[in-house]
Amino acid sequence: MATLGLCFDRVLTSPLVRAQQTAELLRGAGLCGAIEEFGALAPGGDVEALVSWWSGSRPVQTDEAIAIVGHQPDLGQWAEWLLWGQTMEKLIVKKAGVIGLEVAPQGLTSGTCELFWLTPPRLLL
Repeated sequence: MATLGLCFDRVLTSPLVRAQQTAELLRGAGLCGAIEEFGALAPGGDVEALVSWWSGSRPVQTDEAIAIVGHQPDLGQWAEWLLWGQTMEKLIVKKAGVIGLEVAPQGLTSGTCELFWLTPPRLLL
């Protein structure tokens, strides 16, 4: 990811240990700024909590890059909802895979994001 020039202003991570370790790897590689624990990223979390956070008390700047470290199948389903407005269980994300979404100017809402990157872990080694 560093070779591609990717870096993140913030990383939201699940409270589970493995996700937090992954977020720390991003920081250790110099790919991110602040790491914030986000409870809704725990398994079974709710994408609506992310949408509320995005536009709520800590609004995200339009040029801010945010990484989200969580768990499957939730992240794949969230990405589908953000891309297509519904979950179709067609977007396959392997453990340690990366999904890149661009958020529309109107904010994070169902069916408004664009996919710009989907990488399996074998291509990140």
